Amino acid sequence: MNTTFKSARTLVLVGSLAVLTACAGMETPPQTANTAVSPTPMQIPGAGWYQVMFDTAHSDINASGQVVVRSVATALQRDPNLRVTVIGKTDRVGTEAANAALSEKRAGRVRDALIATGMVQSSRIEVRWLGEGRQDVLTADDVAEQRNRVVDITVQ
Repeated sequence: MNTTFKSARTLVLVGSLAVLTACAGMETPPQTANTAVSPTPMQIPGAGWYQVMFDTAHSDINASGQVVVRSVATALQRDPNLRVTVIGKTDRVGTEAANAALSEKRAGRVRDALIATGMVQSSRIEVRWLGEGRQDVLTADDVAEQRNRVVDITVQ
């Protein structure tokens, strides 16, 4: 596999519930113990893939998640042409209906946190939610399931 790493920054807070992975200028983002990453080619400074992780059945953004939100907001403030897509996801704990509502709430919380920084206009944010419809990690293992309780943020 031919992988080009022009600029990469990864913050994995072991024992926390938030992971920051900025993969600018990469054909394939790095894999870390706490993230499941899809290839995202980005050539624009500040563009990249970020992830905020959550506790089971919760939508509150913890301090580590706020670090991620601030990093995304800063990238968007630096380049007014960048836009962000926020996608809420859940694990398989709970009912499908509850997970759909939870993934929507998580995505909305991240959107609201980005706007609250004062650096991002709502018109630059696209929000989607998948519930348990698309798992990053297909497993019933509680440790791996944590990687499905996320909001993915793509800046491009």
